[in-house]
Amino acid sequence: MSKEYRTQEQWETMCENAVNGNWSDAAQNAVDFGFYANDMIHKYNEEEECCHILSEESDIAIIAEMAAGIRG
Repeated sequence: MSKEYRTQEQWETMCENAVNGNWSDAAQNAVDFGFYANDMIHKYNEEEECCHILSEESDIAIIAEMAAGIRG
């Protein structure tokens, strides 16, 4: 059984962690789920504006930067 990456459920988990202030968890989710900055930007732009989980586009930058630090 292969592991799935960048699913809608994984995106929502990562975003909900960020929205709830669990930035470290959100960054770890990005690493574990295979989300890179470009993936997050694409996913954010895919969502309808009224349905964004993340309130700010800058949230993507925070998650991506923290995830990059974890990836080393």
